[in-house]
Amino acid sequence: MRTSKSNHSAGFTLLEVMVAIAILAVSLLAIYSLQSTSLLGSARAQRISVCTQLARLKMDQALIEIEAGIAKGEFPEEKEEAGTFEEDKYPDYGWRLKIKKVEIPVPPAPEGVSADIMTQVFTMVSEQLSQATREVKLTIVWRGEDDEEEEGITLTTHVVKM
Repeated sequence: MRTSKSNHSAGFTLLEVMVAIAILAVSLLAIYSLQSTSLLGSARAQRISVCTQLARLKMDQALIEIEAGIAKGEFPEEKEEAGTFEEDKYPDYGWRLKIKKVEIPVPPAPEGVSADIMTQVFTMVSEQLSQATREVKLTIVWRGEDDEEEEGITLTTHVVKM
């Protein structure tokens, strides 16, 4: 007598196909999520790069203006300005510049030394430095992804009139 082999077809069952499609869907979703995060990170890096270049430009302009004023005998006390970079073809970026006088505190007189004389000297030096020093703070901002939140960077430097 001959034994017959079972009559199974060589193929995939419906369950195997459904499991394979589910695995593929989860994998594609993970890849899509990674790609999306990568694109957002790249866009943010580009904004920060543009922001950095615009900050350099505006800070250099401000320092040149201050140096030109010093050459004319002028030194700003307090100053605030703001604007955008529309003329530089970056209308989504804005800037705020604040120049203020720096208040340098009087250090305490060391022990064992005539406190009155040292305090007078420290006070005089502190006042002179305060008169000759300005803090220049520049903030560059851009609109965030949701168009409501501002993001940006702030640069701070000091100018001393000698």
